[in-house]
Amino acid sequence: MDLIKTRQYLHQFPEVSDQEVKTSKFIVKKLKEIGVSKVQKIAKTTGILAEINAQKPGKTLLFRAELDALPIQEQNPELSYASKTKGVSHKCGHDGHMTILLGLAQKLLQEKDFSGKILLLFQPSEENGKGAKAVMESKILENYEIDYVFALHNIPKYPLKKVICKPGNFTPSVESLEVKLIGKTSHAGMPENGINPAKTIAELIRFYQSLHQPNHQKKDYFLSTPVYLQMGEKAYGISAGEGEISYTFRAYDDDFFQTQKVKIEKQTKEIIEKTTGLSSQLIWKEAFSANKNHLKAYEFIRQAAKENKLEFIEKEEGFSWGEDFGLFTQHFSGAMFGIGAGIDQPELHNPDYDFPDELLTPGIQMFYRLIKIIENE
Repeated sequence: MDLIKTRQYLHQFPEVSDQEVKTSKFIVKKLKEIGVSKVQKIAKTTGILAEINAQKPGKTLLFRAELDALPIQEQNPELSYASKTKGVSHKCGHDGHMTILLGLAQKLLQEKDFSGKILLLFQPSEENGKGAKAVMESKILENYEIDYVFALHNIPKYPLKKVICKPGNFTPSVESLEVKLIGKTSHAGMPENGINPAKTIAELIRFYQSLHQPNHQKKDYFLSTPVYLQMGEKAYGISAGEGEISYTFRAYDDDFFQTQKVKIEKQTKEIIEKTTGLSSQLIWKEAFSANKNHLKAYEFIRQAAKENKLEFIEKEEGFSWGEDFGLFTQHFSGAMFGIGAGIDQPELHNPDYDFPDELLTPGIQMFYRLIKIIENE
């Protein structure tokens, strides 16, 4: 299998979360071509679990990649393999992550020098926070006694191929809240005849801002980020009668996050109730669990980087972006690590980002070395 051609093919045919049908079929086809005989589809999703067994007993390890792309119009006109799907592109590097897992499968079957059971999980719907939950709810992983779970993510603005990791908090719990407010429009000259949500929105903003504590070093680290605000319309003779406000919240500790979530919901409702006649709808969406890197799994990653002669960077603070892999580290010992995508590489989710093909081989080598290290644990 040509790794670069495979990655670039996946790049050309991206599919957003919950719609990765063709991507899933392509992965199954490639796994069978490689020689993987045990391939299961995850119930009611496009997810795939491939199983590779050694001739000798040992640990059961799971490695994860993501299937989905983003609803972003690509702006890389120079690419010969640019996205062929309007408004959709692989701007998080999942095309590269999938290829790394396929490359690992190929290496395992070629080398035949490992023990235990290797599970390769191609997870759907990472970008909207639904995929890991769907995998867990399918109960497919309950058929295995998993010792460790691992995943990697390419990270722009870090030197190419350098491995980035830390024990403990790697990425935070993240969830977004959408608050819809329904009042009553009126003439702008007679606002007393309507129900305008402006005062309520202002009070909600003050409350959410009061929760913002961006210091990573403190236990009550909590990011409260406004992402969307809309009220009324540009009709200057009309007093607004409806509005919408959305925030994203983040914390490294899942229990603390849940406590804050209860507080947010309670206080939000109390603020809204102050305005007589104003009705509301609160919608929590796109939940991501915190990634908790197990100390031993972290040490395996650091050793794997050393044995692969890849420079290792121990990050002092966790990243602030959410990652669906966190749900797996809540249930199994494991860890996620980063691999530098280059200092000059555009940020993730940018329309001109592209996964560097130079990361394919080191990504495979890191996963393979983890298998060998844990085999001799």
